[in-house]
Amino acid sequence: MDLHRLLHSKVFYVSAIFLLIMAVAMPMSGMATNMEAMMGATPPTGSGEDFLNTSVGTSVIFILIGITLTLFVCGDYSGGFAKNIFTFHSDAKDYIGGKMLSMAVTSGFLLLFYTIAAMIALSVFGYGIVLAGGVFCLIAFLIQKWLVSCAFIAVILLVNLFTRSSAVGIIAGFLVATGGLTMGLSLFGEMLGIPWLGSIGRFMVSGASQLCTLTFSGGVFVQVLLVSAAWMALCYVGSKRALAKKDV
Repeated sequence: MDLHRLLHSKVFYVSAIFLLIMAVAMPMSGMATNMEAMMGATPPTGSGEDFLNTSVGTSVIFILIGITLTLFVCGDYSGGFAKNIFTFHSDAKDYIGGKMLSMAVTSGFLLLFYTIAAMIALSVFGYGIVLAGGVFCLIAFLIQKWLVSCAFIAVILLVNLFTRSSAVGIIAGFLVATGGLTMGLSLFGEMLGIPWLGSIGRFMVSGASQLCTLTFSGGVFVQVLLVSAAWMALCYVGSKRALAKKDV
């Protein structure tokens, strides 16, 4: 049902069109001339650049996913559709699982769609496709990004179920997707003379996303997997509590 509603929603197709335009516009303008730049997979070199590097490429997909999920969930409550859903699916895991699974499928599709569009655009504009680690590293990168996107979906779903506010959900999605939250935590730690505070960011969703590059590392893959799984589990439990405590 959730996938059917997504496929019949305007925001899904607007997101796909936006990604296609971005994939074409970046090499056309010279903003990105290789796969690392197109995918936003260039390792950050400083806190000031973290925000910029994670605001392009696949992180734009996270922003779009956050907007789609927020409008999806908040629309259920504002339109009264949630009452109909819980009449037939009173178990919280049905609602939470449906939203997480449908958005995970959407995330996977958008990642593949953008990657294919980026590769075609680079070829059309004469830049070629250079993959330092080969196709295997690209596939591993996409899997890691997809895992992080699943954790991101769980976090934004939790925010939406607690606040039921479109504005709060979209802002939270933007801060997490772009790495603004982890960058702010790092800067806050530097101001207070607590440098270890910034290292916590590696165990947050946006921190795990920044670890993903087109050069495969087994250690990074395991860390991304564990961080993503931990956040999905925590947010799943939190979402169940939110549904149990708040009225439909």
